[in-house]
Amino acid sequence: MSLCETETGAVDNPWAMIGRRLKQPCQQYSFYVVLILGIVILGYLAVWIEAWHAWKFTATPTKPDIDLDPLKLAYATAILAVGAPCCMQIALTLNKMAILTGIVLIFLILTITYSLATVNFSHIFVHLLGAPGLLLAILSWWLANGEDELFQDRVKPYAASGGDTTRDLSGGNSGVKI
Repeated sequence: MSLCETETGAVDNPWAMIGRRLKQPCQQYSFYVVLILGIVILGYLAVWIEAWHAWKFTATPTKPDIDLDPLKLAYATAILAVGAPCCMQIALTLNKMAILTGIVLIFLILTITYSLATVNFSHIFVHLLGAPGLLLAILSWWLANGEDELFQDRVKPYAASGGDTTRDLSGGNSGVKI
């Protein structure tokens, strides 16, 4: 299977899968609800709590500097918890461009996480490195779940629970008397 080949063997633009996954959920209400509530609010809750503590910090003579380790740990944990499984989900598809995208995203996520864990930054640089890491994790979640039918608001006409109720049933209805 070449780089441009899909699961069915058809030749496709190598970026088509990424474009589809970026565009398809744009008008899906349930996709945004899960993204905002599940990922941004609940998934990044530790970051919001530690950022609040860092923002409310006031220096005292006994503690003149803020301890950024909890905030760095919250950033690193949130980035890995959201981004790494999504990158694996992307990389486990049959589309080779998706595999490449998943590998590049996981490399960037691990690089940001390693930097947060090992390098001593100032308060500003922790946010300048952590916030793009969170956005990268959101991007990986978006790419991993962009075509997932679970997040689609529009009911497909051939779905068991949707479509035109006056259409003929598949398999016919002979022998059924109402």
